Amino acid sequence: RRCLAPVGEVARVAPTLYFCTNFRPLLSLADIRERFAQAPALGDLREAMSGSQGVVHLKGCPGSALSFAIAAVFGALEAPMLLLLEDKEEAAYLLNDLEALVGRDQALFFPGSYRRPYEIESTDNANVLLRAEVLSRIDSRKKAALIVSYPDALFEKVVTRKQLRKNTLGLRVGDSLSLDFLNETLFEYHF
Repeated sequence: RRCLAPVGEVARVAPTLYFCTNFRPLLSLADIRERFAQAPALGDLREAMSGSQGVVHLKGCPGSALSFAIAAVFGALEAPMLLLLEDKEEAAYLLNDLEALVGRDQALFFPGSYRRPYEIESTDNANVLLRAEVLSRIDSRKKAALIVSYPDALFEKVVTRKQLRKNTLGLRVGDSLSLDFLNETLFEYHF
């Protein structure tokens, strides 16, 4: 009937429910990350990930333990990682955790481009854009990233690096283009 770490007032809201204002959590996010980083099992995981193959299968991580482990290893290795989960929903949950732990610019989602699997007629343009951004980031090799995906998304064909460069229109702020040129280029790209 009392707060875990009371700092402020405790007010009685209902006969058996108490509401605590202005409380301080027992562990901060930084504390949890630090504890995960110091865990002996994480040292083994870092060793396995830095090995020649770098393929590791993790099972049985409760709650967000998987996210904390991945964030700790990623922070230590600074190497790109592909995280393959069972389905789109699990991938989205992991992505959400990783965005909070390592930042939105470090955790990328590689979704399937179709609304329904194998129905080419109904593509989701937002997902096509996400896929292109991830491929562009991989191609640039500027910064390591965590790429979160699922099997259905990986089975789709992806353009080659040569095709991607050939069919990319680079624009900068201040560039002047004619409407005819832009329209013709987008038509050539089947946009």
